[in-house]
Amino acid sequence: MSVTQSPFTIISTNVTTEDVDKRNPYVAQWNIALLTIVFCFATFGNCLVLFTLLRRRKHNALMHTFMIHLCLADLVVAFFQVLPQLIWDITDRFQGPDFLCRSVRYLQVVGMFASSYMIVAMTFDRHQAICRPMMTFKKGSARWNIPVCLAWVASGVLSLPQIFIFSKTEVHPGVYDCWANFVQPWGIKAYVTWITLAVLILPALFITTCQVLIFREIHHSLYLGTERSPGSRRKEKLVGGMNGVPPVSDSGVTKAMSKTVRMTLAIVLIYVICWAPFFIAQLWNVWNEKSGTSHSAIQILMILASLNSCTNPWIYTIFSSSVSKDVQAILCCGCKKRRRKNSLPEDSCFTGSTTVQKESLY
Repeated sequence: MSVTQSPFTIISTNVTTEDVDKRNPYVAQWNIALLTIVFCFATFGNCLVLFTLLRRRKHNALMHTFMIHLCLADLVVAFFQVLPQLIWDITDRFQGPDFLCRSVRYLQVVGMFASSYMIVAMTFDRHQAICRPMMTFKKGSARWNIPVCLAWVASGVLSLPQIFIFSKTEVHPGVYDCWANFVQPWGIKAYVTWITLAVLILPALFITTCQVLIFREIHHSLYLGTERSPGSRRKEKLVGGMNGVPPVSDSGVTKAMSKTVRMTLAIVLIYVICWAPFFIAQLWNVWNEKSGTSHSAIQILMILASLNSCTNPWIYTIFSSSVSKDVQAILCCGCKKRRRKNSLPEDSCFTGSTTVQKESLY
């Protein structure tokens, strides 16, 4: 067994303890600043959209349910991936017991899996709604959203190896850190390859397949006519507006469907753009022993990957007119309150008394 873990990365790389000790203080300061910004933006954006969606639960569409859980997954990334990494950069060494070390490493990967698999669940749902509408119609509105439940369960189960791989380990005499133990020489290669396949490559292949089928169905509906489209013929049998199914236009695909497909595609593209460089660098680092990828490069790519949690809520806000209006109302309300506070006279007691008098009159 060999200890080969850098505290700066979620996934282990072939970095020695001596290399970690040589970290550049200026790079560390920049990392702390950038991680702080990412954490604040991710927390603010996801909490704002989550609060908006929970406020209007009675009017929530099915896509709102997926976005609620995607916001929760991104908050897991913010609080259990970005925040621990930020604290880690500040303290230089992991400060805490072995149980906390294993728990943090477990939750770090749960956030990665959940973010990826929630996008898979969203894409699968769009595929079912457009390509197999009769199946969606027959199911109606279920109490439990099966794709969402499966995404969370799979994320929790597939992250379990973290508990056994990571532990609080003595890296120097009397110096302990939260590092991983791998069987040499194949252990770390198998681990990084498996994580890359499970989090990025397999979900990306599944999503691509679903998107191709969706666009083919939309193309048949819009350009070849409803008679040529199998999905459109099935849609004609549906009763418009029943069980949450919107009335279908002559083309066979509603505007709402097209919009949600575009939104899902945007979320998928941003996810791949943010995470692919990080995973490629990790694979290159473990499979090419002469690569010697620097800590700084890995840190920058990890911060780029974390930016994905900042973008998801705003993508949904842009594509959802109802959520966009609610978010604007909340932000404008906050601005108005601030302006009102600033415009109050200095004698707050006088202002308070007049307010009480006015309220008592009514």
